[in-house]
Amino acid sequence: MFIDIHTHLLPTIDDKVKTIEETLYELNRYKRYDITHVVFTPHLNHPVIKTDITQIKDKYQEIKDIVEKNTGIQTYLASELYLTLNYKEFIPFNDTFAFVEFDKTNFPFYALDEIFNLQLDGYEVVLFHAEKHTWLLENKSTLMRLREMGVYFHMDFDGLNTKAGKFYLNHNMVDFLATGNHGRQGKEVDLNLFKKHSNITSKALDILLSPNPEQM
Repeated sequence: MFIDIHTHLLPTIDDKVKTIEETLYELNRYKRYDITHVVFTPHLNHPVIKTDITQIKDKYQEIKDIVEKNTGIQTYLASELYLTLNYKEFIPFNDTFAFVEFDKTNFPFYALDEIFNLQLDGYEVVLFHAEKHTWLLENKSTLMRLREMGVYFHMDFDGLNTKAGKFYLNHNMVDFLATGNHGRQGKEVDLNLFKKHSNITSKALDILLSPNPEQM
């Protein structure tokens, strides 16, 4: 069983997907590749893609039962938070994980402090598509500091053959692989890559869905 932790398939909310029929089409593709869990991760606080947290939550509640009954896929909601200074509103995964991203080109001076603040609030932090943050690979001390802090690194499948992606893979720094699926208007993802890279993808469910000690 596999989980896709990075998708933009929540209809009418996210970048490309306009209808629930498209969401159903994509989730039914997942079943054929033993992908049993899918996380909707709409953008939040993004400088270009505007979303509203209340609308996100309402839309998910509206479609959750429909898509699960018609596909057999277990779905979850989280947000892909564009982390900025003192920004607090987001949707954690499993009440535990904060999925974050930053400006991809310019080093955000507040990055370490804001990640630390999330950790102080009790969250595990996952840096989404680490391979696309060019400043990270250029600043090895910051990269290593993030790893020392226990930050997980996620990479999209389309980053596997990039210079940064190969670096992170060769140094065992990729904790999660996912699709970044944008539906039919995006590039069709080779879902067989979950099985091909099962040394990484098979561990994701155990990491993400282990019980939260504070909830026990």
